[in-house]
Amino acid sequence: MFMMKSSAWKLGLFAAIAVSLVACGGGGGGGSVEEPRVRYVNASPDTLPLTFTLDDSDEATGVSYLSMSSRFEDEDADSYDVSVREDGDNPALDAFTTQLANDNEYLLATVGLKNYGSEPFKRLRLVNLQINLNAPNGNRSRVYVLHAFNREGGLDTPNIDLRNPGDNPQYKVENIGFGAIGTLEIDSSTQTFVARRNNSESVYATETFTFAGGGIYLAIVGGIENATGTQTPQIKFLRLN
Repeated sequence: MFMMKSSAWKLGLFAAIAVSLVACGGGGGGGSVEEPRVRYVNASPDTLPLTFTLDDSDEATGVSYLSMSSRFEDEDADSYDVSVREDGDNPALDAFTTQLANDNEYLLATVGLKNYGSEPFKRLRLVNLQINLNAPNGNRSRVYVLHAFNREGGLDTPNIDLRNPGDNPQYKVENIGFGAIGTLEIDSSTQTFVARRNNSESVYATETFTFAGGGIYLAIVGGIENATGTQTPQIKFLRLN
């Protein structure tokens, strides 16, 4: 009789401990909240490699044009002073304050020109782009389209579309503002896309690319109209996951 009471008492104690652990989020501590994740992108065609800082701490260096930092980094959910400069002891090219929230992923990117002349709309600036790194279902791919293209000097930069060529594109995202992103979900396959002026047939760049199932991509529409070399108008696809 004594052994039965002792066993029952132990079972009750174990059950109470189990309930306590569940209520506290388990033995590992913490809940299901994921910290903000950040990656850095250089889409400014006339810069040297860039250094990005959060609250005066260098977070990414050597980020060259049409590339990004090596991986997403976890940060605390908070407000941050963000700045960017060319590598080394150089002055800031731009700075702003932005908020990073739990359960979100962000691209902190530069768009625009270091040497913008008398056209301040084209100046280099930082933008905060919120994205989603949950993989698309099935044999699908997601594409985030960043408008970082600049028209040549003296001409305003319009909104752009990214779409398949021809009159009846299978995929298209339209009217993307400068420094903003549009989103496409497509079948994972080899696709040709053109970047063109919104509501016109003026094509700025063309690119063919093979998209993998479950892949998430950044498409940078970059360069300067009629430029050559590294600054030529182009579409650059970068995989994010």
